[in-house]
Order: sequence, then structure tokens, then C-alpha cells
Amino acid sequence: MSLVRRALERSPGAVTEARSWNLGAFMAASLNAYSTPSGELVDQDSAMRHDAVWSCVTAIAQDVAMMPVDVVRYRNGAREDVSPTPQIIGAPSVLVGALDWRYQIVESWLLAGNALGRVTATDPSGRYPTRIELLSPSQCSPDGLNPGHVMVDGKSEALWPVGPIWHVPAYTMPGSWWGLSPIEYHRTKIGAGLAAGRFGEDFFGKGGHPSAILAPETDPGVEGAKAMKASFLRAAKSREPAVLPQSTTYTPIQISPNDSQFIDAMRYSVEQVCRIYREDPADHGASAGTGGSITYANRSDADLARFKRRQFWVTKMQDALTAFLPAPQVVKLNTSSALMMTPLERHGLHKLRLDSRTITVNEVREIEDETPFGDEYDEPGIPVEGNHAEPDPSNDDPGDDMNGAAA
Repeated sequence: MSLVRRALERSPGAVTEARSWNLGAFMAASLNAYSTPSGELVDQDSAMRHDAVWSCVTAIAQDVAMMPVDVVRYRNGAREDVSPTPQIIGAPSVLVGALDWRYQIVESWLLAGNALGRVTATDPSGRYPTRIELLSPSQCSPDGLNPGHVMVDGKSEALWPVGPIWHVPAYTMPGSWWGLSPIEYHRTKIGAGLAAGRFGEDFFGKGGHPSAILAPETDPGVEGAKAMKASFLRAAKSREPAVLPQSTTYTPIQISPNDSQFIDAMRYSVEQVCRIYREDPADHGASAGTGGSITYANRSDADLARFKRRQFWVTKMQDALTAFLPAPQVVKLNTSSALMMTPLERHGLHKLRLDSRTITVNEVREIEDETPFGDEYDEPGIPVEGNHAEPDPSNDDPGDDMNGAAA
């Protein structure tokens, strides 16, 4: 229903009251709203059939959703973990798990520019949601007649906390509370990529041209041509040598440079989509741009750069989840875990922090999922020998004194 509403609002001569419509108006308006010069209809669903859109959206959403979520509070400047984990963080939905729930939020931001859900349960005070079932953005659109309301399947409902609809936009313009959809704003570019892909499918899979020509000197007639072709195809499928009459020539058909230009168009479309989502084309199958091979060092640097680009979405997710909790509780996404360092890099970092006394040995062992040591390892840094029992002087080697006297 929201597609109907948006299509009608965009169509020329749309009536002021967009809720009244007929089937003919809907068909005309929807085709006008989602059509592109390439002839492809582009909406959030069809855009995901573009492999670069799928790759960018899933990569960003997976990276953010997989980051461990910590709920903490700060007292007198000290950080404390909140236990048990609030339900809205650990089990926010009865339909999907917490990881999938966070994934769907980011996916909605990237495709529709808005994440929406229906609050189905709250804490006893009614101020904080404990369960939210996410809504498909295609079900929802802003209600232009009632500020602070959303049309959900044709029905106007108020936004949380006045009503049951939770909403967080991604990209917004000054003076607007509704997010901009990257797919809608770039549907012409995405449509061109889809058209290039469809041309390639037709070219190779639907008889865009024959693979070869068999040319006998004399006309074999319709039945003779069929028999010759069938015999050749049987040999080709069985990988047996093909036996042709001496007067018959076989000519394979190659792709002309002009016909293969759609491949360059598809490659350029990947780069365009990556620019839309601020992704490195090299991460999504396009050229790295330098012409050189990717070594371990610059691949590691690229991984770090990728997670720096995720910072906007990480911050947005933290803010959205923190709003579900009473102060002073806050949500922190553990971005360090996403880097997936090698054991050598990880332990080098642990040593650096232990030497600077910014972490304890037991905290390191907790990070490594290992059993903690005794209480003396709960102090920052590595315990020094002075913290243990003094060695027995009677066990000293007499040769040490002699060496000292000789010195």
C-alpha cells in the first residue's frame, strides 16, 4: 500500500488526497515512479538483483550486525557491564534472532533510508520497548496529512512514544524527519546496470547469436540440415570428434568488440554502486585501481579502512539501541573484534597494553576465552617479582659471591 501512495504522490496531476485511488491510476503511477531510461523497473527488491547492490548492502549489514553488543553504565568515571543483558538487546524479536534483527535494521537503512518496527512489548513503566517486530520499508511511507504519523499498509499510525511505530531514519534533509532512499535517488544508475546484466543473459543464454555455422557446398534441404545439426550437437555434447562431409565448413562465431561492450558497462555499474555506498570496488569484484597485486600489508590496511567507513552505521546503531535503555545505561558495539587480527598481532597488542598498564592479565585471558589466574593478576600490567615471596638467600650460588669479589 505504501508503494501505491508514493507512486500516486509522484505522478503528474496526483490528487491532494492520496489515499483515494483506483487500479488504473495505481498501475500508471507505479510504472512512472519506478521506471528508468534503460527500461528496468527499479525498487528495493529489484535493486538487490544487481550483484553490486547485493554485495555492498550485505557486506555493510553483516559487518555491523556481527559486532558484539555490550551494555554498560558509567559510575564515577568507571565502566561497568550491565547484567543480565536487557531483553531488547538479547532477544528483541520473537520472529528472528538478535543478530538477524540488527542486520535487518542496517539493511533497511541502506535500501530504504529508514528502519521501522512495531513495539509489541515494553517494560512495566511503558517508557522503554522490550520487543520490536521490524516492518518492511515497502509497507511504510510518511503520512503527509498527519505529521509524526506513518502509513502502514494504508493505515495511519503514530510514531513511538506516542504510538506503536518505532522509526530511525538514515539519510535526512534539513526540515525532514523521513530518510532518503539510496535506491530511489540512484535508480537510473542501478537500472542501467540491471539492463547490462539482462543483455548479457540474453546474449549468452537466449540465443543472442548462434555459436557456429555449418556451411555445406550444396543445399542439404530442410531435413538434411536438421540431421546434420543434430549429428554435430550429439558429438559436441559427448565430446566425441565431429565428422563432417568434406564439402562442409565449420565457422565458430566470435563476439565482436562492439557486442562485448556490455561487459565494460557492467564493470562501470559496479563502480557506481560502490560510490553510492562509499565502498572500495576492490572489495566487490572490481579493479583495485592500481593495477598491482594486493599484498598482505595493504590488504590489512584495506580491512582497517573498511571498518572506518562503517563508523557512521556503528554510531547510528549504538544511538538507536541506547534509546531503548534507561540512563545511565549505554550500548557500545565492540569494533575491535571485527578486525580479526592474527594471533601474533593480537598478542602484540596485549603486550603493549600490559606494558603500559592499561589492562590486566586476567582481562587479556578473558578476551582470549581462557581461565583467569589468581587475584594478583587483577591489577593492571604484569605482576612484578616484588609482589611475590622473596627468594631464600641460602639457595644462592656461592660462585656468585666469588665472582662479585673478583670483580
